[in-house]
Amino acid sequence: MTTELAVEAAAFLEAFLRIPSLSGQEAAAVEWLCSRMSQFGYAAGPDEAGNAVGTRGSGPRELMLLGHIDTVPGRIPVRQVDGLLYGRGAVDAKGPLAAFVLAGARAQLPPGIRLTVVGAVEEEVMSSRGANWLVEHHSRPDAVIIGEPSGWDGVVLGYKGSVAIEYRIVRPSAHAAGPSTTAAEDAVAFWNALVAWCEEQNTGRTREFDRVTPTLLSIVTNGDGLTEQAWLRANLRLPPGFPPEKAVAAAQRLAGAGDVVTTVNAAGFRVEKRSPLVSAFLSAIREVGGEPKLKVKTGTSDMNIVGPAWGCPIVAYGPGDSRLDHTPNEHIAIEEFLRGIMVLERVIERVAAQIVGGRWGDES
Repeated sequence: MTTELAVEAAAFLEAFLRIPSLSGQEAAAVEWLCSRMSQFGYAAGPDEAGNAVGTRGSGPRELMLLGHIDTVPGRIPVRQVDGLLYGRGAVDAKGPLAAFVLAGARAQLPPGIRLTVVGAVEEEVMSSRGANWLVEHHSRPDAVIIGEPSGWDGVVLGYKGSVAIEYRIVRPSAHAAGPSTTAAEDAVAFWNALVAWCEEQNTGRTREFDRVTPTLLSIVTNGDGLTEQAWLRANLRLPPGFPPEKAVAAAQRLAGAGDVVTTVNAAGFRVEKRSPLVSAFLSAIREVGGEPKLKVKTGTSDMNIVGPAWGCPIVAYGPGDSRLDHTPNEHIAIEEFLRGIMVLERVIERVAAQIVGGRWGDES
């Protein structure tokens, strides 16, 4: 990549980061991205869910690059410092999505294939509205790359699933010296019981990716002198093969006198490393000078939604350090971003040629 193209790529991402796109408030960023994709030669516009969609090429076969355009809250001043670009979404996941757009614009596509780049909405919330709309309305692609930070030399094969839990209990006020438990104590007892249940499920599971992982997100208590109440929010991360319904049933059973509301985001999902899509990434990373790393993640992504529904070759990839996700120090190294674009360009060309050449699915 020439110096001029590198500068233009960094400027593109910086401009993208300057447009806020909180979950549910992505319209301005979608409009901007569709406009820029049109300038790059894509046929672009929002779909009915509000996703930004750009397409290059035509034909019955399709390679989809599915990123997400929304971010979590938290304003981080956008700036470049010593080769690092700061801003909310630099890593999760406007950086990977920008790399998709730029690599897709540069890639040489053979006749007979469509390259579709999607910036999905509401990935960072339980609705996953953009991805769920695609599952219901978009035909199965031949292959999908999910835009999430893997590091430019990494490829993600799977994510844990998640279930959100809200617990609430209301009870008459009582003297602190009396025999009754307080609402706060009941909430803590529920949390402790949930943690103990998770430990029971984890018997014999040593790797973090294979464990059921509870996280207490918040706990609040209040009262008006006549009643007192406690409310807590928690999340359970579930490994592939662990039914979310089992976690839901456990939470309801452990609630006692409290009320529990659960929301299933998705079940855990993982693909095998023996895949033509994985092979394409391993080769491309080596060509750009890296030593490939295969990873699994303890978070959840749109891969959990579209992977089981479409059943096509799928991985997650994107430049950026996932340890910076959602942090006040979120940033991406510009060199990392550029290397990610170079890897993606090679992968797109290799995979597109295999798909239209009738070699797709040949794992040799």
